[in-house]
Amino acid sequence: MSFLDVFALRVEQPLCDFYIASLKASDLLKITFSEKLQYQDEKGKLHGSQRKIDHKRLVEIGRYIDSVEMAFPNSIILAVNYNEEGELVNDEAIRWDIHHVDDNLYRLRIPSHSKLAAIIDGQHRMKGFEDPYLKDKSRLDVELPCSIFFDLPNSYQAFLFATINGNQKKVDKSLALEQFGFNVEDEPQHSWNPEKLAVYFTRRLNFTESPLKGHIKIAPTISSELHNRIFSDSKQWSVSTATIVDGILNLISTKPKRDRVEMAQENIWGKRSRSMVKPFKDSSPLRSHFLDKEDEVIYKIISTFLKVAKDTIWKEYNSKSYIYKTVGVQAVFDLLRRILEKEIISEEVDFYKYLKNAVDYDFTKDTIQASGIGRKDIRNALLYAGGLISNKDLKSSDLDKVLALKR
Repeated sequence: MSFLDVFALRVEQPLCDFYIASLKASDLLKITFSEKLQYQDEKGKLHGSQRKIDHKRLVEIGRYIDSVEMAFPNSIILAVNYNEEGELVNDEAIRWDIHHVDDNLYRLRIPSHSKLAAIIDGQHRMKGFEDPYLKDKSRLDVELPCSIFFDLPNSYQAFLFATINGNQKKVDKSLALEQFGFNVEDEPQHSWNPEKLAVYFTRRLNFTESPLKGHIKIAPTISSELHNRIFSDSKQWSVSTATIVDGILNLISTKPKRDRVEMAQENIWGKRSRSMVKPFKDSSPLRSHFLDKEDEVIYKIISTFLKVAKDTIWKEYNSKSYIYKTVGVQAVFDLLRRILEKEIISEEVDFYKYLKNAVDYDFTKDTIQASGIGRKDIRNALLYAGGLISNKDLKSSDLDKVLALKR
């Protein structure tokens, strides 16, 4: 039985979709945490993206919660499925999940009371419900509106915090490359951490000629005029920036938060360099290229793979196919990682041999879910079609799902 099972509404916005649900304060205290996310100002110094706890303010908030006029109409903003170490959690036994019910109605499933929800905005409101600030314990039954982002990388949690609190740098017309708070072109390339490199690659894929040009949702701060000028040939499908950044990150870092925090201990104009994270063990397939600053090699590998994907599994657009949705694109990047783990990595990997048979699978089947399970099912089908796994590698139930997708 799940710890919590509630209804939610989906909200579609340019950065990514999120869900609105109502949760009791007592439940939120069990499943949320407040993280001091790291980001750099224009001088490259280390700062926390969450405010320092203001105890005087918490006393006032606690008294307000106790009052007869207590009301919190603004959402608590949560980024879920990340643990307190900033690592993405893939264990389906504890991951939050979302299931479509009808029209725009969804069911939010929270399997356990594990703390997998980082508070992006609302940490003081939540702490006001804790001891010693709250006197009337019946207030713990108060329901609070929550805006819930699934699998949102740490860099975008920091971006949202900055946006909400008015700290983000204004976006100019240079193709809005500073829209996510990472003005990487102004910093020495050797100082870029994995997140900054992934953001940079994502922008290149979206704004230059590539199979993903115009298919990546960009920040709402870009003007409609600029958007129309850049993406004049409108595209039929799109996924969030976070989806692509996360897919690229998995190729160069198993613990991007660790790398970010470690590298942020030095000034960008001083000793900061990728060599600072070289001592850490990391199994990501393109890690050595990242450490050696072979960024163009990494980009060429990714873009070459995506071109083959466009000529095979993304060739015939179907609005009902999950291969064009978030779970499908995530699974495509999962396939790329598995290919690179097997191959002797070079720019000449024969990606076609791994993708040519995947065209024989039908990803419009209603058995696929827009969730972590759906991502796993599509990934299994892609790996099976590419000869990277066989019958013996799959549970019988998973094999049945794969075979059911065959045309």
